[in-house]
Amino acid sequence: MLTIANIMFAEHIRNLHDVLQKRKVKPDAIVGTVLYSWCTQIYPWLSPADLPVKKLLLVDSRVKAFTDMLVKQPFLEAAYLVSSAYASLSQASYRKSLAMYFTPPTLTERLLSDLELKGVRFDKGLFLDPACGGAAFLAPIALRMRASMKVQGASPPQILKHVEKSLFGMDLDDTLCALSRQFLKMALNEEIRASGRDASFCIISGNSLCALEAFTSTVDVIVCNPPYRKTTSVEVDKYRHNFSEVIEGQPNMYGLFIALSIKLLKKNGICALITPTSFLSGQYFSKLRCYLMKESQILSIGIVNVRSGIFIGVLQETALTLLRRVDSVHTSQTKASVSMVSSDGKYADIGPCTLPNSGASWPIPREVPDLIMLRNADGCKFRLHDYGYAVRIGTFVWNRDKRPVYLSDAEVKLGKAKAAVPLIWSSDIKGGGILRFDGKRKGNDEPCFVDFGDRNHRSIIRRTSVLLQRVTSNDQRRRLVAMAVPKTFIDKYGGFVGENHTVIIEQVASKPILTPRQLVKLFGCSAIDRYFRCISGATNVSAFELNQLSLPDPKIVKQFMASGLPVEDAVQMALVAGSKNQDSTQSGLNKCR
Repeated sequence: MLTIANIMFAEHIRNLHDVLQKRKVKPDAIVGTVLYSWCTQIYPWLSPADLPVKKLLLVDSRVKAFTDMLVKQPFLEAAYLVSSAYASLSQASYRKSLAMYFTPPTLTERLLSDLELKGVRFDKGLFLDPACGGAAFLAPIALRMRASMKVQGASPPQILKHVEKSLFGMDLDDTLCALSRQFLKMALNEEIRASGRDASFCIISGNSLCALEAFTSTVDVIVCNPPYRKTTSVEVDKYRHNFSEVIEGQPNMYGLFIALSIKLLKKNGICALITPTSFLSGQYFSKLRCYLMKESQILSIGIVNVRSGIFIGVLQETALTLLRRVDSVHTSQTKASVSMVSSDGKYADIGPCTLPNSGASWPIPREVPDLIMLRNADGCKFRLHDYGYAVRIGTFVWNRDKRPVYLSDAEVKLGKAKAAVPLIWSSDIKGGGILRFDGKRKGNDEPCFVDFGDRNHRSIIRRTSVLLQRVTSNDQRRRLVAMAVPKTFIDKYGGFVGENHTVIIEQVASKPILTPRQLVKLFGCSAIDRYFRCISGATNVSAFELNQLSLPDPKIVKQFMASGLPVEDAVQMALVAGSKNQDSTQSGLNKCR
């Protein structure tokens, strides 16, 4: 959702982009000039930031308009807008490489308040942000340090000295480090003025994943919004030695920062992290989840499921996670407090949630009723393979595959294709029914056929199946959008191929308990859809997560359906039956003890 503030900010950025191009200046010169003008008006006693200032920009009406807007904003909001402006004005490739997306003040304040509720005192201990960006956390932490020490009667020089020795940040970008140092001066401007000296804050330009070994097990509190992007193969080799416990495939950069945070904390130290939710469920985060269960206590997880309007320029379901460093523990599962968080930082408590220590996805409730659903699902040990199906991802990648494609069956005949089979796209999956395919040219001009040259090619699916859209989001009414591929279709065309935005649930048993059509109905049930939402932290409907779907006993489902119950009721009753069976088994085990 675009707010009025976001629309106004976007207009200012368009104007500043125009200044960037016509004046032939760099982004650091624009934000440096803006920062100089802002401080000159409000904090004239502060020394200037270590950033370029251009006289021609000081008189530019568009730069002045942006500065005038900042002066009217609360300090933390204005600082956030300056950092975001620098990111927005930077080249897209550079911004992406550093993943420059900054935390809005509402979420920052929410996370710092959570730390206070867990017993963190801002007048004691070492605080660190290993990806400090534009001081989104450092400045508000400094303000809380000042407030806490003022209550104790500390003098301005004492407050300034405490913050200088207790607050540390690191970032790869020199301009962001300069912004962070200046924002800290602005936050403590009264103390600097009263002390009669300049401040010296420890904000260092560098790679935290390599440069902070000296801080291992020494930090009391870490607060961080780490960079989100997939690591390159070169980076994986570079970091493997320090993070072998969590590296699996090519992990996302933020997963390494989560592990780094745990390594840097002293015993009973605590970290507060703002990250995507994908680490809660993704296959390549399995080792990270096991590491966190071993090395930390998961105190709480807050889900911000409003994807838009949180980070400027990105759609992202977000998690606010609090972890406490503990001695290595080995447990089969643990409990964590789960909440829903609105974009303005308000919480709605959901309740405690059980997390498995197996590398499997963490089922995280999104609503209070999900707790009961998860409890019922926990008693159901059946998976898709028990239903006689196997999960595959469509193999055809339209912009890389060089095989011949055809827009219609008429083109197949004209082209004298050797072994053309239907090519099914995500757009062909309408949900809740049977595949409709007539071989005629489509309005969107997606090819209808592809020639693999050999009808025995392993990519060709030759059995009845269920198709799912691979990319869905929690904004949609259904995450599992499914339809069946009937036997008549297979008989007519000899098989099909899925484009890589499709998921294929292929029938592998000769006589599955549920037919593909019945399986589509099962996927359409609200309980199954809700469970998938609770184990999926990304927009991709992955094979890894589908294979972890806790499903009711297929024989019981079929019995209920045969008795005439609607599928929705049959599935719900089968889930409850599975839960009761588990409770009965557990009760028997307890009596034996």
